[in-house]
Amino acid sequence: MFEFNVSQSLGLDINRHIAIDAGAGTGKTTVMASRYLQHLLSADQRATRILPSSPRIPLMGMGAIRVPSKERTDLKDWQGLLPTETVAITFTKKAAAELKGRIRRLIANLDFESEDRLTKQGDVAMLLSLVDDAPISTIDSFLSSIVSPWMGLVCEDPTSEQLEEDGAVFLRDEAIRTAWRLQRGLEGVEVGMSGDIESFLESRDRLSILLGGQDASAKVVKGMLKRSLFVEEASRKLQLGDDSSLQAESLNQLFLQPVADFIDHWYQSFRGHVCGWVDAWLDASAVFVTGADEPTGMTRFRYVQFLSNLEPEEQIDKLQWIWLVSHAVTTASNLKDINCKSLYRARPPKGNGWPAGIMTKGNCPLQNSVKDMISANAESYADSIRSMLHTPLGLLIRILGQSSHLLNPQIPDPEPVPGQTAYSPRLSVDLPQTPPSHEMRLTTELELQVVSDLFIVNAGVGKILSRLKSQEGVRDHDDMHRLAEDLLLTRCPSVCREWYPKSVVDALDSLGDKPWQDGHLFRAISASQGNEDVHKDLMRRIGILRDLRRQYRAFIIDEYQDTNPQHFRLLARLWGRRRLEEGEPAPPASEWDPTICIVGDMKQSIYRFRQAEVTVMRRAVVAIREMNREESAMENRTDSLRRPDFAKDPRVAKSMSFNKGTEIKKKGQGRREWIPFLEGDDGEDVRHESLIRRREGHIEMSTNHRTLPKLMNTMNVIFKDTFSRRHHLLPGPWHAESQDLDPARDSERIAKLEWVLPARTGTGPRPLEMGTGIDPFQFDGSDDRELTANLLAKRIAALVGGKSARIYNSNDKSWIDVTEDKIYRPEDIMILVASHARVPLLVKALDEHGVPAIAGKQGMLMFRPAIRTLMSLLWLMTSPYNKTAALAVTRSAIVGMNDSEVISYFQTNDGNHLSNLAKKAPTDEVKSLFKRLNYFVENGKVRKAIDVAIDHSDLLYAFPREGDRQDIENWISIYDRISEGCGGDAALIFNRLRELSNLEKDGPKSSSSGTGGAVQIMTIHGSKGLEAPVVVAYDIFATGTRDSSFSSSDNVLVTPDIIAGRIHPWRGISKPKSGLWTVAHLFDDGQQRAERRRQFYVALTRARDRLIIAGAPSEGAVVDESERVSFKRGKGRQNMGYMFLDGLAYASINSGNEGCAWSQGGLEQEGNTIALNPGELIGQSYLGDDCVEGISIFHHPDCFEQNQNTAVVESWKERLELAKNPLGTEKTRKLRKITCSVPMTSHGLDTAWSCKRRHWLSNKLNWNAERFDLIADEFEAGRWPNAAEFGSLFHRLLEIGLANPGSTTTDLDVKWTESQSDNLTDPKTIEEVMAQSTISEEDVLERTKLRLLHLGKLARNGALGKLAAGKNIYGFIVEGLRTELPFYLSLEHKPNDLQRTSWSPSGEFAISEIEAIKSIFNGRADLVLALRDDDGQGWLQVVDAKTKQCLYGFNPSSPIEGNDLQIFLDENSPYPTTEAEEEILKEHRLQLTLYSIALEVAEMAKPVERRRKILPPAIQVSASGRMIRMRDEEFELAKRDLDSLIQWSGEMSVADEGKESPMRLPIEQKSTCEKCPFYTGKIRLCAPIGEKLGPT
Repeated sequence: MFEFNVSQSLGLDINRHIAIDAGAGTGKTTVMASRYLQHLLSADQRATRILPSSPRIPLMGMGAIRVPSKERTDLKDWQGLLPTETVAITFTKKAAAELKGRIRRLIANLDFESEDRLTKQGDVAMLLSLVDDAPISTIDSFLSSIVSPWMGLVCEDPTSEQLEEDGAVFLRDEAIRTAWRLQRGLEGVEVGMSGDIESFLESRDRLSILLGGQDASAKVVKGMLKRSLFVEEASRKLQLGDDSSLQAESLNQLFLQPVADFIDHWYQSFRGHVCGWVDAWLDASAVFVTGADEPTGMTRFRYVQFLSNLEPEEQIDKLQWIWLVSHAVTTASNLKDINCKSLYRARPPKGNGWPAGIMTKGNCPLQNSVKDMISANAESYADSIRSMLHTPLGLLIRILGQSSHLLNPQIPDPEPVPGQTAYSPRLSVDLPQTPPSHEMRLTTELELQVVSDLFIVNAGVGKILSRLKSQEGVRDHDDMHRLAEDLLLTRCPSVCREWYPKSVVDALDSLGDKPWQDGHLFRAISASQGNEDVHKDLMRRIGILRDLRRQYRAFIIDEYQDTNPQHFRLLARLWGRRRLEEGEPAPPASEWDPTICIVGDMKQSIYRFRQAEVTVMRRAVVAIREMNREESAMENRTDSLRRPDFAKDPRVAKSMSFNKGTEIKKKGQGRREWIPFLEGDDGEDVRHESLIRRREGHIEMSTNHRTLPKLMNTMNVIFKDTFSRRHHLLPGPWHAESQDLDPARDSERIAKLEWVLPARTGTGPRPLEMGTGIDPFQFDGSDDRELTANLLAKRIAALVGGKSARIYNSNDKSWIDVTEDKIYRPEDIMILVASHARVPLLVKALDEHGVPAIAGKQGMLMFRPAIRTLMSLLWLMTSPYNKTAALAVTRSAIVGMNDSEVISYFQTNDGNHLSNLAKKAPTDEVKSLFKRLNYFVENGKVRKAIDVAIDHSDLLYAFPREGDRQDIENWISIYDRISEGCGGDAALIFNRLRELSNLEKDGPKSSSSGTGGAVQIMTIHGSKGLEAPVVVAYDIFATGTRDSSFSSSDNVLVTPDIIAGRIHPWRGISKPKSGLWTVAHLFDDGQQRAERRRQFYVALTRARDRLIIAGAPSEGAVVDESERVSFKRGKGRQNMGYMFLDGLAYASINSGNEGCAWSQGGLEQEGNTIALNPGELIGQSYLGDDCVEGISIFHHPDCFEQNQNTAVVESWKERLELAKNPLGTEKTRKLRKITCSVPMTSHGLDTAWSCKRRHWLSNKLNWNAERFDLIADEFEAGRWPNAAEFGSLFHRLLEIGLANPGSTTTDLDVKWTESQSDNLTDPKTIEEVMAQSTISEEDVLERTKLRLLHLGKLARNGALGKLAAGKNIYGFIVEGLRTELPFYLSLEHKPNDLQRTSWSPSGEFAISEIEAIKSIFNGRADLVLALRDDDGQGWLQVVDAKTKQCLYGFNPSSPIEGNDLQIFLDENSPYPTTEAEEEILKEHRLQLTLYSIALEVAEMAKPVERRRKILPPAIQVSASGRMIRMRDEEFELAKRDLDSLIQWSGEMSVADEGKESPMRLPIEQKSTCEKCPFYTGKIRLCAPIGEKLGPT
């Protein structure tokens, strides 16, 4: 059993709200699963003391069958929480499945004898049953589960189909096209818009002009739609309502937030230096200045002098003041650099036609001594100015000041000097007719107008998109989230906005920063007074919200660092006050009802592209600490469960049950009941800050169980620099803080850090001949990425093959052997890449070195080589007369014609190229293949033709890698998904697939589910939550160099704070300067850089034993004169390679080794040349005693065994040879004798018997058993639920309401004989049944209840009810019964001379002989009675309840005036007495017979003395309450017919496709056809012989 350390044990404290800050590899999933279990088992915890339980529905169905009620605790008496009350949220479906699996294993491993909190033997099975349906899922699935039952309340057109991402892209594009086609407001109404549509049209047209045309503006809107959550967050923060406009002043906080805490002090210091500098130059009568003045306008100096006379008081003015001074004293091109080189020689620059305003010393008439004194004085101030400006803080203030001044200038520009361009003119809302000839700035009015227009157009297109999705009957996750917001009242529900008064809408929209609070609801209630309809509807919605809250008593939320603000809002809405009934405990002292636990690691927040915000977790941690402080101070009901400096371990529990003995047992011997907050995992006291955090529920888990100690310590010291403040471009809450992870893993393996650093050693041009094998290291100009992939492949091949490896020592020019034993398998290695585009080269290199590899994703699926070939083939199959399609196919791997063959073919062939190729293809095999393809296409089986092409062409020989096969599977999956939506029309499918190709980067990705026995290649994001013994950070110096802005490529920047569109009215000239764009780009870039550092942390911490860094800086590495491997440390953007180097420099300095290879010249290494001796570093890493002892650097192929480079032509020759002579092909095939298993269903047997052709169409041809109508019939909701749902409800009523007299007979299991009272007409039972319905209309609900009640009375008064009551009916009494009895039945028969054949291009051949066919039935019998007759013989009888004719036409008060089945002739007869009764028994005779045979087989397995005979089956006619059974001779006939049908159906299922189809029915049996969906549609797909098929 895994024993928890102190921090993990503190994570189990279920009497506080907990925030677990869990570093990588610290076992958070284990803690979460255990915490979940403790919630279930602990009778005494915070949630049970102060919260009422949710409604507890008695366990029925499978759970009840699994555990009889007397063997388990009744749910109402269960003292802990139930799984249905305990929510566990994870980030991915895979993680949810893993967590649920762990919880199930923990429950399954509970031992009744030793776990005192279990009171009955069956409690474990009961909990396992409940866990199956517990809310352990992703946030999307959880929200869907709570919204689905209330769809009719929150939307007007409930739909359930989930929209795939590629479909979402199509609909977004269509919505945008629709929006741009609109000409008038009325047209907008028709496409789903509402409100002021004319304003929308005006905004749309303005954007089209300002953003550079319709395409550019549509691209911007598309970018916003893809980031809808951020758009909504920005709208919330800016408080934009339907009638509110954006004010420039409301944006001031955007600029001030990053600097508000220090700007005043910084400004004062900076101002002092600037004023001193101005005064210095004004000495000696200001000769230096006056001599440089211009006749008109301000020089740079005069403008700074003007600014020095201003004294701004507001922070925003101070920010702009600093910027304006910086702009005046710095060259424009340097302003964006940290070292902006201001005031060279203490003088301003003179660029952009703006004179410096200070004379040079040579031109100044003053004496030299005076000039020197003034210059020196000015230089001293200039040096102070530079010291403040040449810092990250100075850069930040400059950018924020510039952005603010661009948007809303508070200080005037300088009076311009003629020709000056430093302050360009501003572009107003009314654009000039001709493009300006110089750079422009935007006016405040124009900036705000564009932002407002963006929001308006985005909202309008969003409404059009909603209408399109409604018409398609689909929803995406964003829709479900919005419906959840409506249901949980985070805002006014969309369906209410049009009819709620504005005051109520505004109140509901005023949810504050604490989303669990209901203040906005109270305001809405107050505003609704006087409007009865609104008030009633609002109160109903609030009641539903409080009932939903009541369902859940604990939440555990994983990966909280990747939660977005909307998720936080929605979950927190469920933490507020629940509905309380009289006598229940008062609410907790804090504002949260349920017990909350969040788990995350801010250093692993890397999903910003999915609109996650790391700041959400920071706010949640603050809230958790606040709630715990409030409860600690004011909640006395849980005092005994909490101590000020201790947490209670729930695993140490005292059982108060005496069911297991006469003593009170204590669980957890050796465990402490109270865990001290002061104690760390290592036994030492924690820091005071950690103690305070622990007291308030913030638990840091820092003991790493994943990575070997020396490697972990190396990472720790690297991460100290990675997350250092010195790298913060933009201060903010999105920066993670370093956390030392304490290694706890014990292993004999040695931790290793390696660097595959390819040095450029090649000379001469690369050969162009295809027949020559190429070693990229031999030739000049080889790409660094190719060199890295090649060298890494050699290193991995050495690792997995135990091959030789060596390190070069440049000091003595020798080699050091580092060969290791073969201890790693390919699947032990994980390669992490930043981009899918880098994968193909890597896979190719590994393949060439014999290393199997599989990539999670390899770029865009539709552009993968194998998929291009399949698309060409599909094009030809849907357009066989298209020459371009034929050309693509003839040149593909499927046909393989060369140039001359292609020319010859098209010169002599025209028309249908699919059939032509069946005659003119280059080989007999390809001709045969196309003949087969043509046959399937002509018969409308294009999907089958695709399978044939994949299986029998050379496609998989041409593209043999595992990734290619996965691409084909993914393409087929998309094909099938599209096929479902367009009825299987191949032409429509092809067009849709081509549209997917046109989506380019928004199209489907090439992905793989992974495979065993191969190196795993995946992105850093894909590796989240995974680990591997060996991890490779590949091409690390290119990871981060080209970070695209979050959405700048779409000409729009979307952040949770602001939206900025890139205004560019005229192409060909520079874009106008925009304040909002500048600040949005600053925020976006700063957060992107911070996230890149978190990705670096995630990448490295996946490693268990060994970390391999692969790659070289952008200028490459070389072997210098001293034969050291050297490279230049660039000055560009901080990529992960530079993070690695910075970390090594910091580590070496921190360990006292400053000046070594890693830190020559100190911590700042930008621009330095770093020279490494691999032979030195293998023995001494210079990183510290606790870190890895050495770093293995492999720089050249000579480090490994040399493999012969195979030419491209040679590899293709090998494939062609393999295609002609596959290995293992036998000339003569020996037929295998096989037994086939055919799964079958019982409910279709009678239909199949009545018409075998219908069964063949459905099961052999896979036709949907639905009416085929050109135009679907309009369905109007009726007075009743559909027949299937009503039947299920009545079956449920019988299941839980039918009496069981019970007995003491010994030949029946206790599950049969447990007595139960009659509850068929019990109101609570009826309510319990109706709780499972989907009926939302009140009148239908009530009507259905009454009908169920009436049918229950009929059943009680009939033979079944009397038997169940213990009476003797027809000479039988009931000794027991089972509802929903599961059965498994296998019926075997041996066919005569039945073989399976296979088609190939070389002809058909037999592959196996079918020796036996097993027909498998697996299901449940509705009801089985255990009877005993007057002679003492035991019997079993199947009874199936049918609700035919129980709804429409049914007459409860006068059966004679009702349906046929309400009428009977002899109440006392057990057999049918009317034609209607005969008919219903005939309709189900084979199904009932099958159930009876299943009972008979089960009885034959028992000892003779315990066997019961099988009575002919019966039907419970619900319309009359009569139970009618087959006569004995009918039962025997049904057995024979059933055997015949099963034999035919089995042989039909396993037979080849060419087997003759069953005939259509004769015209005399047309009545059977009239019940068949293939006949009754507007288009007849089947009909009796003599009737025409097709449209009716």
